[in-house]
Amino acid sequence: MDHNIAVSFVHGYSDLDYEPNRESLPALWIMSPEGEKVYNFPFPRNVSDFETYKELLSGPSPMTSAKDFKKLPRFGLTGLSQNKTHLFAGSWNGVYQIRKSDYGLERIITNNLMNDLHGIYADDQQIITVLTGKDAVVISDFEGNVIDCFTVANDLSIHRDDRLGQIDWRFLSKQFRGATGLWHFNFVQRFDDEIWLTSRNTGAFVVVNLTTNKAYLRMMNQKTPVLLHDGVRHDDGLFYFTSIDGKILIASEALSKVYNPREEFEGVELFTRDLVCELIRLEDTELGREPNWCRGIACHNETMFVTIDGRYDTDLSFGVIGLDRKGKLLKQSRLKWADVGSEKDLRYVTGFDLVTF
Repeated sequence: MDHNIAVSFVHGYSDLDYEPNRESLPALWIMSPEGEKVYNFPFPRNVSDFETYKELLSGPSPMTSAKDFKKLPRFGLTGLSQNKTHLFAGSWNGVYQIRKSDYGLERIITNNLMNDLHGIYADDQQIITVLTGKDAVVISDFEGNVIDCFTVANDLSIHRDDRLGQIDWRFLSKQFRGATGLWHFNFVQRFDDEIWLTSRNTGAFVVVNLTTNKAYLRMMNQKTPVLLHDGVRHDDGLFYFTSIDGKILIASEALSKVYNPREEFEGVELFTRDLVCELIRLEDTELGREPNWCRGIACHNETMFVTIDGRYDTDLSFGVIGLDRKGKLLKQSRLKWADVGSEKDLRYVTGFDLVTF
C-alpha cells in the first residue's frame, strides 16, 4: 500500500450508565505502508468535563442552562475531513483537530450548535458541521465561533433563526432509533459557493447555494431501494455513495458506457434524468456476502474503500474493504475490539468514516 487510510469509529455500551475511561478511548484506526495502529483520545461529555479539558477546547464554554447527560451518548469519532496538515474528526459535541505527522490531538473545536455530528467538512478557513436533528448547517472557524447557521425547510427554503443558538445542543442526547430531522443530512461537502448534503430520508443530494441563498435537489435514478449514508466526489468527477444495506452507488450526469452498457441505446437523451447511477451490491463482489452495515466511503485512484459491519448487537468488530469497479477485492482488514479494549460491557463497535492521503 502506497498511501494512508484513516478510519474513524464509534462504540457504545449496553448499560447507558456505564462510565468508560473517557481520558483515553480508541477512536481512530490508521493503515499505512508501515502497518496498522489504533489511536486513543479523550472524550469530554458532561458540563464538568469541559472545565477539566478547558486547555484542549477551543470554543465557547457551556451555557448556564446546560445540564449533564442523563444517559451518556456513544463515544468515538464520526465524520472525517482533511487539509494538507491535519485530519478533522467529528464527535458528539466537537471537532477534533489531529496532526497528520504523528496523529496527536491539537485541540477540540466546539460550540453550542454541535450535536451528534455525522459528516463534517474542513478546509484551511472553516469547518462545516450539520445539526442533523434540526436540518441545520453550521459554519464555524477554528476557534469555535459560528460564522453562519441556517436550516433547510421541507420546501427547500433557507431560514436563519437566532433561537436555535439559545440551546446548548452539545449536552442533548438522542435516545431513540431512526433518523432525526426532516432530511437527515449525513454527509457534507463544499464546492466553491455550494454546500452538498446527502439526505438519508430522500436518497438525494440537497444543494445549498450560499450566493443565492437557495437550495435545490440533485436526484438519482436509483434502481433499487437504498438508504444513502455517505456520498463523496472523487477526482474522476463521479460521486460514490454507500447504502447502509451493503451497496455502493456510483453516480454522474453521464456514466461511462463501459461500466453501464444499458445506457447505450438510441434516444436515451430524450428522457428527463439527473444523476445516472451504477449499482454495486457487495454480496455480488468477491466479498461474497451482504454486510450487516455499510457507511463510510473513500476513493484512491481506482480503488473504492468502504467500512462494513458493526451493527448493534452483532460481532464486536468491523472491517474495511477495498474494491475495484468490477468487484475485485483488493484489500480487506478487520478491527476486533478484543485487540484494543475489554468486550465485557460493550454493545457495538462500528466504522463511521474514512479518508485516504
